[in-house]
Amino acid sequence: MSERAYGFDSHLGQFNFCGEIQLAKQKIKAVLFDLGDTLLNYGKLDPHEPFAQAARQTWTYLKEQGQTVSRYKWLYAARSLLAIRLRMIWSDITQQDFDSLVVLKKLGKKMGIQLNDQQYENLVWLWYEPLARLVTIEPDLHNTLSTLRSRGLKLGVLSNTFVSATALNRHIRQFGLIDFFDFIYYSYEFKKRKPHPEMFQAAIKKLGFEPGEIVFVGDRIKNDVQGSLGVGMIPVLKTTYANTNQQVPAGVIKINSIAELPRVVEQLNR
Repeated sequence: MSERAYGFDSHLGQFNFCGEIQLAKQKIKAVLFDLGDTLLNYGKLDPHEPFAQAARQTWTYLKEQGQTVSRYKWLYAARSLLAIRLRMIWSDITQQDFDSLVVLKKLGKKMGIQLNDQQYENLVWLWYEPLARLVTIEPDLHNTLSTLRSRGLKLGVLSNTFVSATALNRHIRQFGLIDFFDFIYYSYEFKKRKPHPEMFQAAIKKLGFEPGEIVFVGDRIKNDVQGSLGVGMIPVLKTTYANTNQQVPAGVIKINSIAELPRVVEQLNR
């Protein structure tokens, strides 16, 4: 059923016409989210300083665990960065992400490092933690997610990432968000990353709903909007630096904050 779609303007308090889109014949039953710059606001960050901090504190951690590592922190950092960089290049070629925990374990074996699983999970967190300290969430995010859940909606996360779930789930838990979600899927668990349909289809199967009963919220036009449209979901684009001045497909609903979602779902269900 082709109908007019409306984007909610939080400043005007009303929905504004955006174009044509295939709206769901059924009632919306689930809302899925991208993670970075959708739920967790990383912003446009310079990764060099967080990486330098991470290298220093992971080097110190390994020393504290009695591990023999290069006495030159810069050499340890360079080897670690090279290992990640090479995997990132290969991921861009194959469009398949990797688990940073696995990469660090392989690198550790080459360096003669011997850690148990818990210690490696701590190491992954220490690599991620300086970046995590820069992340913010919307002040009313908990209330918004509570509202969506109170209306009987299932919630989930589909994220492109190579950061291990052990670190990301810990971060999400620190914000008090993890219990809102019925499932969280990370791209390295699949053969292909978004916008490939595999992860979207896995979520559809997990939910047991029709694609048109599912809203997908993200900030990337190619990965999130086009990817979810390709499987028949209803995309919602969150305005961020990542999509500034980019061409948005006709009819895609745009929001400035997650707080607008309850109104969007209400409008779609009318």
